[in-house]
Amino acid sequence: MKKIIFLQSWYSKITDNWYPWLKKELEKKGYTTFFPDIPEMRKNVPAMRKILKYIESLNIIDNNTLIIGHSLGNLLAMRLGEKFQYKQMILVSVWDYDDLCEGHRLFWKTKINHSKIKNHVKNIAVIHSDNDPYYTAIAAEDTSKRLNAKFILIKGGGHFGKKEGTKKIPKILELL
Repeated sequence: MKKIIFLQSWYSKITDNWYPWLKKELEKKGYTTFFPDIPEMRKNVPAMRKILKYIESLNIIDNNTLIIGHSLGNLLAMRLGEKFQYKQMILVSVWDYDDLCEGHRLFWKTKINHSKIKNHVKNIAVIHSDNDPYYTAIAAEDTSKRLNAKFILIKGGGHFGKKEGTKKIPKILELL
C-alpha cells in the first residue's frame, strides 16, 4: 500500500495553503493519505514530543511510507526519520539548525541526527525558495547536503504559505 503522511507547518491547518491540493492530487495517484490536523501545531510553543507520540500512535509508518513536511513539519519528519525506516521524505521550506532563535530551541533538546536519518530514509528531497523569509536557500542547500538529499530551488516561492498564497507545488508530485 502506498501511503503518505503529511505534517503541516506552524500555525497552520490542513485546510490552509497548498495542502488540500496536495491531498487531492495524491489520492488521484492512488496513495492512501494521512493529513492529521494537529492543533498542537497552532500553539506558540508546540509540544513536539506530544506531537511525535501522537503520530507514532497512528501506527502507520513502515517501509512503504512517504512523509512530506512543511516548515516546522519538517522537524517532525526528521525526528521520525531518526527513529523509523520509511521510503521517502520530502521537506518543503526546510530548516534544521540548532542555533536559531531561542524560540526554536524550545522544539528540540538535541541536535538532528543526520546520519540516522540517512540510514533510515534513502530517498530524501528538499524543496526551498530563493526568497524564503525565514531560512536562506544556501542554508537549505546545506541541510540537503547533510541529509544527502536532492535539492530543488524554486524561484519566488517565499515560504510557500498563506502570505504568498501558494495553492500548489507541482514539484512534489514529480518526486513521487
